[in-house]
Amino acid sequence: MVKAMLLPAPATALGQGVSALLDQLERHCLAPDASLVSKPAYLDLLQAREEMARERLRYLEALAVYGEAVALVEEYQHALSIANVGGIRDLNTVFDQLGLRSSPQVYDALEQRLVVAEATQRLRLPLLSKDGDLPEDDNQEWGNVSRSSFDSTTTSLSLSTITSVHTTTASTASATIASGGGKEPETVEPGVGGVVNRFLGITPAWLRQTHLIRVPFADDNTGYQMTLIPEIEARLKAKCDRLVSAFETDETGVADSAGPTLRLPERVKIAVEDIEAEEAALLEDLYAADRKFSEYYNDGMRKQWLCKRCQTMNAKLRVLEHLLLRDTYTQESIPALHKIRQHLVEANEEATAAYNRAVTRLREYQGVDQDFDEIARRYHDLVTKLVGIQWTIREVEKDLSNPHEHPDH
Repeated sequence: MVKAMLLPAPATALGQGVSALLDQLERHCLAPDASLVSKPAYLDLLQAREEMARERLRYLEALAVYGEAVALVEEYQHALSIANVGGIRDLNTVFDQLGLRSSPQVYDALEQRLVVAEATQRLRLPLLSKDGDLPEDDNQEWGNVSRSSFDSTTTSLSLSTITSVHTTTASTASATIASGGGKEPETVEPGVGGVVNRFLGITPAWLRQTHLIRVPFADDNTGYQMTLIPEIEARLKAKCDRLVSAFETDETGVADSAGPTLRLPERVKIAVEDIEAEEAALLEDLYAADRKFSEYYNDGMRKQWLCKRCQTMNAKLRVLEHLLLRDTYTQESIPALHKIRQHLVEANEEATAAYNRAVTRLREYQGVDQDFDEIARRYHDLVTKLVGIQWTIREVEKDLSNPHEHPDH
């Protein structure tokens, strides 16, 4: 490839010595992958990639341990909240339900060490700028720091620590979990950048000396490590087993034993489809709830509008009432209204008296004996007969008083 780029056109003759020189140059000085990079640079690049891969592996291991430690602390705090809310005094029952194996002192010590480890890492952060470079005001202070932490054996660790906050946090936390929080001075932390005596003079060593002394297992870390490390290892192993089972074929979980089982891509596809279907259903529910809320909001606005309209109509009616009262009660109409009122009062009194008399008679009538109707009817018949008899007597008397009107007698 190099010869193709360096050799002249085919029509131009070239000596055999030049061709051999180009072959030796390509064989001994350039990379074998035809990348036109010198061989030392290519070897340095391979070595850097290997160191980066090893550092990435160490970072992932430390991050896994750090994640499990944080999960243990969160589950411990959740267990404490359950016990406090439910009034449970025996924490072992709650620990068994959540799968916690250690004692509360172990989790308290773990939480305190994690807090101190993260705080010590945060003390290093002001050294870093947004682009990862060292600020100018810290160059002089950083020059006093020993350059032994930047030798060939720790270059990758230092670079990854400076450029990634999670790397140093996870590494510091995992080292704290394993060692129980040592009390070494700042100079024995290779690859950790940052200027000390920041934040009112608080340093990582001061945090460890003041806070880790009061935690459980401060004097003897053997019991702490022997209890915590197997639990974290068991949790990681359980996760690895679940991950392995996802890649392996499940012979017992298939309805048709003759048919092939689903591989991981198919399982992932089915899981994604289920999640998408559930998401679509949740979106439909969300849209329905949003529509209901819109209707409720519109109904509320309409109710408020109707209330305001009723209040306005009531105010208008009151204004109309006051206008009518103003037009009715004038200086000329008040005497006439007084007379009308007097006549109305007298008429009301007369009507009330007549009503009272009628009520009294009705009560008297209702208080008479049950045979009153029969007696009244007989009385009416007797009165009718008496009237007839009286009429007959008057006619007879008329006839007797006028005898000349009847000559035949």
